[in-house]
Amino acid sequence: MVEYGNEYIGTVFVLPETRCFELRTTVHGEPHLVHGTVSQQLAARFAEAAPDYIDPRQLSLQPRRVEVMTREIHERHRAPRKVYCLSRLFDFEPRSQDTPAPVMAG
Repeated sequence: MVEYGNEYIGTVFVLPETRCFELRTTVHGEPHLVHGTVSQQLAARFAEAAPDYIDPRQLSLQPRRVEVMTREIHERHRAPRKVYCLSRLFDFEPRSQDTPAPVMAG
């Protein structure tokens, strides 16, 4: 088994209930689709009660820079396979919960 991390830039879709993700990116100029699970530490940030909450609906609005851990699994008498895990989001500003909304005077 070999494990390494890659940084990608692309559109990320996350399903927090199932801890799954899909990343649409380009590799060497060709469209590439990466899908797998979300790490436990990152999944905790998708819970609404988390202090550094990330709204999963906001992730897919624009391309993001992410780190994906790739694990290459080589088993005897089976074809090699790759398993992906979304481990980090770069350059993402979580929305502040304590910023008051502007009030319009009427």
